Amino acid sequence: MATTVTIGGSGTLFVGEDKLLRFEVLEERTDGLPHDASSVPVDLAGMVLLFDIRKKDNSPEPAIVSITPTITGVYNVVRATNTQRASVQLTDTHMNLFQAKTYRYSVKRMDDTSETVLVRGDFAPEKATAP
Repeated sequence: MATTVTIGGSGTLFVGEDKLLRFEVLEERTDGLPHDASSVPVDLAGMVLLFDIRKKDNSPEPAIVSITPTITGVYNVVRATNTQRASVQLTDTHMNLFQAKTYRYSVKRMDDTSETVLVRGDFAPEKATAP
């Protein structure tokens, strides 16, 4: 079910800034095609989620950042009207833990009977000339 999404690159994520990340979780497509406007959202209500950033997917070290997302918005089975998201607030203190390089992140469902990676991908902060 994991959707792969890159966070950062092209001037969208910088070391030392505050950043709100919002994740839409979609059902896995059975036809192998990428998600589109007809993809069906997953209802996140009641799920226990964890947002994790590590050096690599298989890093033995603890996560650099580990945050429980907040579920915001209202669920609707129609993607165009679904506003429900898993929101993660990264502060400048969190973002100062990173260098300008690529890390790996995931959003995982942590319920006892249904542990599942929902979203994963590269986390690529850049460094600007600002302090």
